[in-house]
Amino acid sequence: MKIAILIPTIKPGGAEKQAALLAATLSEENEVHFVSLWGKKNLSVIVQKFLEDAHVQIHYLSGKNFGKWKEYYQLLKQQKIEIAFNYLTTCDVTGAMVEKLAGVKTVFNGIRNSRLAPAKTVLEWFAHNFFADYTIYNCQSGAKHFENLGFCKKKTIVIPNCFPNISKPIERTDKDIKTIITVGRFEPQKDYLTAIKTIADLRKTRQDFVFTIIGHGHIETQVRDWVEEYGLTNYTQILIAPDNVQEILKSADIYLSTSLFEGTSNSIMEAMNWSIPVVATNVGDNNQLIKDSWNGYLISIGDYKRLSEHLLKLLHDDKLRIEMGIRGNERLHNYSVERFVENYSKVLEK
Repeated sequence: MKIAILIPTIKPGGAEKQAALLAATLSEENEVHFVSLWGKKNLSVIVQKFLEDAHVQIHYLSGKNFGKWKEYYQLLKQQKIEIAFNYLTTCDVTGAMVEKLAGVKTVFNGIRNSRLAPAKTVLEWFAHNFFADYTIYNCQSGAKHFENLGFCKKKTIVIPNCFPNISKPIERTDKDIKTIITVGRFEPQKDYLTAIKTIADLRKTRQDFVFTIIGHGHIETQVRDWVEEYGLTNYTQILIAPDNVQEILKSADIYLSTSLFEGTSNSIMEAMNWSIPVVATNVGDNNQLIKDSWNGYLISIGDYKRLSEHLLKLLHDDKLRIEMGIRGNERLHNYSVERFVENYSKVLEK
């Protein structure tokens, strides 16, 4: 089959990684065209090389808005694309319309979060109900939420994110200074203020840890201001999109996530891969990744006191950290490449 995957950019984000994994998986038996709507903007050379190594054909659209969509329409017609997978709202809405106009037989839209802003929700509802054949959600909580808002249930498909190359379990030795880490875009969704208040509260009881924040985004200055305001400057390092994220993550001891909403969190999955126990807010499909008190703890949104309490439990007990981390690593196998391939094989049979 001839398949197109449309995404706004090929940047180093969660949706982009999942789209690239899908492209590589499908390219084993199909002709796959990976299309970047905004050309080489924010291009990740790592993702680009991954696609090239998988023999996926990459297309960078050029020109202004109308010109891009005209170029995409021509690409669909010339390549005789039969199936299209769209990622994120712009591609879901305009992409689905262009694809149908170009004669694409089956269009799959993609919603990657359990919640969207009101304007995006309306646009996604329109595209889902009137143009797309199906919408693929990466979490059960998101599918239920949008169905309750009037998204056609018959068009709903849920496929969780894939995690390739799961590492072997790690049994860490205790350290004098532990590292609590969080990874995510500097966006309001991630609720960094709660994370910083949590760490500030924890410092009142324990001082044998440091806090590492890895991210990038438009509220970076605000995040730095909060760190200073809560007196954490000497105990916190903020790293902006480093090249060695996985090495830094692997060396950490506890993972903290304070998001207000999520789909299936790639960052939490990465922590589980390195056998790190997770303390997270109970949003999205975090309750599918984390079994409370088994491989981590689930806490209500904004409850920095309870987040701090459960971080304290893990700091107190290195044996508990090891046990929870290894259980998380085992649980991650529910999101293996094999399961991912099986799920998409069923989709293509439609």
